[in-house]
Amino acid sequence: MQRDSELSEDDHAKNLAVAVELKFLLPLLFDGNSDPEEEDQRPPQRISARLRYEEDAYREQAYKAIESTIQQAGFSATTIQAILAENRMENQFWDSSWIVKKANSAEPGPDEKEISSNRYVWVSVEISSPKMPACDPNTYHNIKRVLNALNGKHRLRANYTCEVHIHLGRIDGQPFSLPTLKRLGSFLWAAEPILRSIRNPKSPNYTNIYTWGSELRTFSRLAQKISEATTQFDWQAAEDIKNAKIQEILGQVTPQDGQAMREIWQTETHQELGQLLSGPEKKYRRLGFNFSAFGLEDDRAQRSPRTIEFRIMEGTVQHDLILNWLSICTRIGKVALQSDSRFLSILSRLLRGLDSAGKNYEETPGCQGRMFRELMQDLGVPAAEFERLEMKVTSEHE
Repeated sequence: MQRDSELSEDDHAKNLAVAVELKFLLPLLFDGNSDPEEEDQRPPQRISARLRYEEDAYREQAYKAIESTIQQAGFSATTIQAILAENRMENQFWDSSWIVKKANSAEPGPDEKEISSNRYVWVSVEISSPKMPACDPNTYHNIKRVLNALNGKHRLRANYTCEVHIHLGRIDGQPFSLPTLKRLGSFLWAAEPILRSIRNPKSPNYTNIYTWGSELRTFSRLAQKISEATTQFDWQAAEDIKNAKIQEILGQVTPQDGQAMREIWQTETHQELGQLLSGPEKKYRRLGFNFSAFGLEDDRAQRSPRTIEFRIMEGTVQHDLILNWLSICTRIGKVALQSDSRFLSILSRLLRGLDSAGKNYEETPGCQGRMFRELMQDLGVPAAEFERLEMKVTSEHE
């Protein structure tokens, strides 16, 4: 049996895969309606007025327009309608194609309605990339090409009902080993308050009113077990944590975080850990750091790729923000897969830092930006690959 302190030989950075999901709004202009944004050099996507009450038809036209743009940029793409028409499944395209389909949560807000003056019809769109090797520089270049092509041709908008999701997994489609999942779960538990600072606290969806992606430290079974604990965690008696290096840092952290590490590291299966890091209710099954694909609690989880999904970033069509976040998520995966001391050093600092920050964390001007930057530096993320997000964090939390 593999010990918790060991990493699978296949859990190596060279085998790390990433994929992105982007949810946004595409405006369509019915023939005969005047253009509400005449100053925009990108021509509006026009559709026949006879389709006004045929949502399926104009949705399909919108998806085909996005598909065509991705293909013209040099990449394979398909629509959900084409997949179903061929009696095939989405997972048959995960390795090869961008998939265009409906974004269930996305809807026009007050700004979109003000822009359109009821002349646009807004179509919610989700595009999912194929899985790509995280260590290949072409991966980021190719995603940027797709984003630039879409923004260059279409009047895309993203608001608080839209999202950016990043998937981390293995290029061979197999799940991470259990020790790797424990390392990632431990890190994301400790780093969540800092990483979630990329969300705008003034957003109507800051607390996930419109989307699923709530806090691991509040809504997971792990959080529930800690809050219901009747005895204080004794780190010195934690023999059931097999990883000696994790034991070394437990004497420096809060009882709550010590108990969290114990619960994570004593799990014995992927399914047990996946359920521990998910919420018991359907609304909280898929948290901001989504481990539900390993918990296998519903049909959706069983159909999903065996990946960890980062769901905390609100929607944007700005490629620099998206690529910054992709770089950060990828770097987290790489650090968890490395056998050097960086992972445990960062985990220890994070757990102690959360204790020292206390309840005043969100009330300290400039604190969020500083802590975000320090974490990126600890992870080894190049400045150019996090500076735009740091600026966002600093400006939105002043």
